[in-house]
Amino acid sequence: MHYSSEQLIVLFTYLPVLVAAVMAFIRYRKARSPVKLLCTLIFFALLIESISRVLWFFKTSNLFLWPVYVIVEFGLLLWMYSLVLEQKWLTNARSWLLAVFVGIILIREVGQSGQSVWIDNAGRSIESAVVIFLALAYFYKVFQELKVQNLLLEPFFWVSAGLLLFFSGNFLIFVFMNFILLYSKNLNDQIWVIHALMNYMLYITYTVALWVGRRK
Repeated sequence: MHYSSEQLIVLFTYLPVLVAAVMAFIRYRKARSPVKLLCTLIFFALLIESISRVLWFFKTSNLFLWPVYVIVEFGLLLWMYSLVLEQKWLTNARSWLLAVFVGIILIREVGQSGQSVWIDNAGRSIESAVVIFLALAYFYKVFQELKVQNLLLEPFFWVSAGLLLFFSGNFLIFVFMNFILLYSKNLNDQIWVIHALMNYMLYITYTVALWVGRRK
């Protein structure tokens, strides 16, 4: 079966997720709670990627996985940062924020029922804004407290940097992806290549974070 270069780039986004999952498996047992949440997210991403690839090979739509992944990713990242930032307001609000987010996703999915070629990007756009805020809040905390001696050896510096770059770079993609799909299939393919490359970068930073934090 022949695949274009764009399809191969997207297909092999599985590899950095797999590498990150191996590192997460090694680190999980002795990891602190925030790192365990990161490992759980990586394991879940590997599961979704695996199912997605099987469906792709059988030419079956995998779009139903999108809202499931977005909800779980948002919930785990929200819980993770509530532990890392140690802000009482965030700890108190995280359950409500997740409930509202799930409600928005479900309402949007019901409204989109029957439109199988469309991806509901509202949830992903909201997630992007929230995660960007949390990553920036982490950097603000670090530079205010000045407790970290070497940022390059701090796991959540790598996690936050990866998330900030990923969600900042992809925000416009999430907002305009359905318009791009209608406008040009070729442009859509190129956009997903960019998204795939940024996904490579994200899981590489996850792997680095787990590696540098292995002695903590």
